[in-house]
Amino acid sequence: MKGFTIFFAMLVGSLTLSVGFAIYDLTVREIDLSAAASQSQYAIYAADTGAECALYWDNKLSPNLNGAPSVFATSSASVAFAGTANCNGQNIRAAGTPPATIVAPPTGWSAWATTQTASAATTTFTLSLLPAQPYCAVVQVGKATVGGILYTTVISKGYNNCSTVGPARLERTLRISY
Repeated sequence: MKGFTIFFAMLVGSLTLSVGFAIYDLTVREIDLSAAASQSQYAIYAADTGAECALYWDNKLSPNLNGAPSVFATSSASVAFAGTANCNGQNIRAAGTPPATIVAPPTGWSAWATTQTASAATTTFTLSLLPAQPYCAVVQVGKATVGGILYTTVISKGYNNCSTVGPARLERTLRISY
Protein backbone atom coordinates (compact mmCIF):
# COMPACT_ATOMS: atom_id res chain seq x y z
CA MET A 1 0.00 0.00 0.00
CA LYS A 2 2.84 2.42 0.77
CA GLY A 3 4.17 2.30 -2.79
CA PHE A 4 0.69 2.79 -4.21
CA THR A 5 0.13 5.93 -2.11
CA ILE A 6 3.38 7.50 -3.32
CA PHE A 7 2.54 6.55 -6.92
CA PHE A 8 -0.97 8.00 -6.59
CA ALA A 9 0.39 11.22 -5.00
CA MET A 10 2.92 11.63 -7.84
CA LEU A 11 0.19 10.99 -10.43
CA VAL A 12 -2.12 13.61 -8.89
CA GLY A 13 0.78 16.05 -8.48
CA SER A 14 1.93 15.69 -12.09
CA LEU A 15 -1.66 16.02 -13.34
CA THR A 16 -2.12 19.19 -11.27
CA LEU A 17 1.18 20.57 -12.53
CA SER A 18 0.19 19.85 -16.15
CA VAL A 19 -3.15 21.62 -15.72
CA GLY A 20 -1.36 24.55 -14.07
CA PHE A 21 1.09 24.86 -16.98
CA ALA A 22 -1.78 24.70 -19.47
CA ILE A 23 -3.65 27.47 -17.67
CA TYR A 24 -0.47 29.55 -17.45
CA ASP A 25 0.20 29.12 -21.20
CA LEU A 26 -3.38 30.07 -22.03
CA THR A 27 -3.17 33.13 -19.77
CA VAL A 28 0.08 34.33 -21.37
CA ARG A 29 -1.38 33.95 -24.86
CA GLU A 30 -4.53 35.86 -23.88
CA ILE A 31 -2.44 38.69 -22.43
CA ASP A 32 -0.41 38.90 -25.67
CA LEU A 33 -3.62 38.91 -27.74
CA SER A 34 -5.10 41.62 -25.54
CA ALA A 35 -1.98 43.78 -25.89
CA ALA A 36 -2.03 43.38 -29.68
CA ALA A 37 -5.71 44.34 -29.78
CA SER A 38 -5.12 47.53 -27.81
CA GLN A 39 -2.12 48.47 -29.99
CA SER A 40 -4.28 47.83 -33.05
CA GLN A 41 -6.82 50.32 -31.69
CA TYR A 42 -4.10 52.95 -31.33
CA ALA A 43 -3.07 52.40 -34.95
CA ILE A 44 -6.65 52.69 -36.23
CA TYR A 45 -7.20 55.82 -34.13
CA ALA A 46 -4.06 57.35 -35.67
CA ALA A 47 -5.33 56.47 -39.16
CA ASP A 48 -8.72 57.96 -38.34
CA THR A 49 -7.12 61.16 -37.04
CA GLY A 50 -5.12 61.52 -40.26
CA ALA A 51 -8.18 60.87 -42.42
CA GLU A 52 -10.32 63.34 -40.47
CA CYS A 53 -7.58 65.97 -40.78
CA ALA A 54 -7.49 65.49 -44.55
CA LEU A 55 -11.29 65.59 -44.85
CA TYR A 56 -11.50 68.73 -42.71
CA TRP A 57 -8.94 70.63 -44.77
CA ASP A 58 -10.30 69.32 -48.06
CA ASN A 59 -13.70 70.79 -47.28
CA LYS A 60 -12.64 73.82 -45.22
CA LEU A 61 -12.17 76.14 -48.19
CA SER A 62 -15.23 75.09 -50.14
CA PRO A 63 -16.64 76.30 -52.34
CA ASN A 64 -13.59 78.40 -53.32
CA LEU A 65 -11.03 80.67 -51.73
CA ASN A 66 -8.86 82.60 -54.17
CA GLY A 67 -9.50 80.00 -56.86
CA ALA A 68 -8.34 77.08 -54.68
CA PRO A 69 -11.22 74.71 -53.85
CA SER A 70 -9.07 72.72 -51.43
CA VAL A 71 -5.85 72.84 -49.49
CA PHE A 72 -4.76 69.89 -51.64
CA ALA A 73 -3.67 70.21 -55.25
CA THR A 74 -5.99 68.92 -57.95
CA SER A 75 -3.60 69.07 -60.93
CA SER A 76 -0.49 70.85 -62.14
CA ALA A 77 -2.73 73.78 -63.14
CA SER A 78 -4.26 74.20 -59.66
CA VAL A 79 -3.57 77.26 -57.56
CA ALA A 80 -1.49 76.46 -54.49
CA PHE A 81 -2.98 77.24 -51.09
CA ALA A 82 -0.76 79.77 -49.35
CA GLY A 83 -2.00 79.49 -45.76
CA THR A 84 -1.35 77.03 -42.97
CA ALA A 85 -3.31 73.85 -42.34
CA ASN A 86 -3.12 72.80 -38.71
CA CYS A 87 -4.01 69.42 -37.27
CA ASN A 88 -3.10 68.37 -33.74
CA GLY A 89 -1.20 71.61 -33.32
CA GLN A 90 1.00 70.92 -36.36
CA ASN A 91 1.15 72.69 -39.68
CA ILE A 92 0.73 69.73 -42.04
CA ARG A 93 1.84 71.95 -44.93
CA ALA A 94 5.38 72.25 -43.54
CA ALA A 95 7.80 71.90 -46.42
CA GLY A 96 9.70 68.73 -47.01
CA THR A 97 9.31 65.26 -48.41
CA PRO A 98 8.03 62.62 -46.00
CA PRO A 99 10.60 59.92 -45.31
CA ALA A 100 10.05 56.50 -46.83
CA THR A 101 9.98 55.07 -43.33
CA ILE A 102 8.77 56.95 -40.31
CA VAL A 103 11.26 57.41 -37.53
CA ALA A 104 10.33 58.83 -34.17
CA PRO A 105 9.46 62.41 -35.11
CA PRO A 106 9.90 65.20 -32.60
CA THR A 107 6.83 67.07 -31.44
CA GLY A 108 5.35 69.13 -34.23
CA TRP A 109 7.18 67.39 -37.06
CA SER A 110 5.24 67.09 -40.27
CA ALA A 111 6.07 66.97 -43.96
CA TRP A 112 4.23 67.73 -47.17
CA ALA A 113 4.89 66.55 -50.71
CA THR A 114 2.82 66.80 -53.89
CA THR A 115 3.11 65.01 -57.22
CA GLN A 116 1.06 66.49 -60.05
CA THR A 117 0.01 65.73 -63.60
CA ALA A 118 -2.26 67.66 -65.97
CA SER A 119 -5.43 66.05 -64.55
CA ALA A 120 -4.45 64.64 -61.17
CA ALA A 121 -2.41 65.28 -58.04
CA THR A 122 -1.41 63.32 -54.95
CA THR A 123 -0.51 65.11 -51.75
CA THR A 124 1.22 63.21 -48.95
CA PHE A 125 1.68 64.46 -45.42
CA THR A 126 2.64 62.94 -42.11
CA LEU A 127 1.05 63.65 -38.79
CA SER A 128 2.55 62.73 -35.45
CA LEU A 129 0.24 62.52 -32.48
CA LEU A 130 2.98 63.44 -30.03
CA PRO A 131 3.46 64.51 -27.25
CA ALA A 132 0.29 62.99 -25.81
CA GLN A 133 0.75 59.63 -27.56
CA PRO A 134 3.56 58.17 -29.70
CA TYR A 135 1.33 57.46 -32.71
CA CYS A 136 1.75 58.53 -36.34
CA ALA A 137 -0.20 58.70 -39.56
CA VAL A 138 0.88 58.99 -43.19
CA VAL A 139 -1.94 60.42 -45.30
CA GLN A 140 -2.26 60.53 -49.09
CA VAL A 141 -4.91 62.72 -50.70
CA GLY A 142 -5.36 61.90 -54.35
CA LYS A 143 -7.45 64.11 -56.63
CA ALA A 144 -8.20 63.30 -60.24
CA THR A 145 -10.46 64.92 -62.79
CA VAL A 146 -12.21 62.40 -65.03
CA GLY A 147 -14.78 63.61 -67.52
CA GLY A 148 -14.99 67.00 -65.81
CA ILE A 149 -15.74 65.42 -62.40
CA LEU A 150 -13.25 65.73 -59.55
CA TYR A 151 -12.72 62.48 -57.63
CA THR A 152 -10.93 62.40 -54.28
CA THR A 153 -9.35 59.44 -52.48
CA VAL A 154 -7.91 59.71 -48.98
CA ILE A 155 -5.65 56.87 -47.79
CA SER A 156 -4.58 57.20 -44.18
CA LYS A 157 -2.09 54.73 -42.69
CA GLY A 158 -1.95 54.82 -38.90
CA TYR A 159 0.85 53.37 -36.77
CA ASN A 160 0.82 52.45 -33.10
CA ASN A 161 4.33 53.87 -32.75
CA CYS A 162 6.54 56.08 -34.89
CA SER A 163 9.62 53.88 -34.77
CA THR A 164 10.44 51.52 -37.61
CA VAL A 165 12.17 49.06 -35.29
CA GLY A 166 10.51 46.46 -33.15
CA PRO A 167 8.14 43.62 -33.89
CA ALA A 168 5.18 45.30 -32.17
CA ARG A 169 4.66 48.01 -34.81
CA LEU A 170 1.19 47.81 -36.30
CA GLU A 171 -0.26 49.55 -39.34
CA ARG A 172 -3.96 50.10 -39.97
CA THR A 173 -5.28 51.75 -43.13
CA LEU A 174 -8.44 53.69 -43.86
CA ARG A 175 -9.52 54.52 -47.41
CA ILE A 176 -12.16 57.11 -48.22
CA SER A 177 -13.33 57.88 -51.74
CA TYR A 178 -15.77 60.53 -52.91
